[in-house]
Amino acid sequence: MNPIHWFFLIGTVAVSVAFAFYGQWVLWRYAQSSHQTVVTGCEVARFVLDQAGLVHISVAPLGPSMEPSSAEGLLLDPRIYEGRDFLSILQAARQAFLKSQLSNVTFWIRLKKRIAFINWFLVLSGWVLLVLGNFFAPLRFFINLGLGCFCVVMLLAIFDLPFEVEVAERTSALIKRYGHFQHNEMMCLKKINQARAFWGLTAIVLAPFQCFYFLGKNGKIYGSEKSTRIYRNAS
Repeated sequence: MNPIHWFFLIGTVAVSVAFAFYGQWVLWRYAQSSHQTVVTGCEVARFVLDQAGLVHISVAPLGPSMEPSSAEGLLLDPRIYEGRDFLSILQAARQAFLKSQLSNVTFWIRLKKRIAFINWFLVLSGWVLLVLGNFFAPLRFFINLGLGCFCVVMLLAIFDLPFEVEVAERTSALIKRYGHFQHNEMMCLKKINQARAFWGLTAIVLAPFQCFYFLGKNGKIYGSEKSTRIYRNAS
């Protein structure tokens, strides 16, 4: 590869690695399974909806054959609905906040899933193209295509970043207003929320690991939200 190729490769991978390490460190430091709160995800989601004036919207656990509906209340994964850990609290607050802001949550969730799949596909394609371009001289042009895949993934993540940061800030403010969390708990929740906002930038280095993880889970790629299982276990 020429210096320009190396510049783009090192730049995109370095950014992805930096945020991956940051996210992993935050979760290791602040999201231990032993950290339990006095409230459940259901209670936090109920508070967020009430604050938005949506007292008529119910909060219920999501059944196996159901999906979040924009008309029939807020349906949460049972683990989030009953969970008292920090990740469950944040997921519940985030989904309730989005419910209060978006007219069609179901469409938004499907859109995010498709974008997640596109990112996953582009990253894996990028790595394959880079390997082929470097080891087979007739396929040198694959290097440009592989780096192009990486650049598209980073651009999509950067484009989505302001929205994710705003959601993180506003949900943190709502959780603080709830008044049931101590100062140290709020600090942990805010740190995890911030790391969650930047998680899209980690795709270039984490997508290959996600591929092996999902293959080990019978090909199931999506949960109730983008990379929830990966974020809970690997991150």
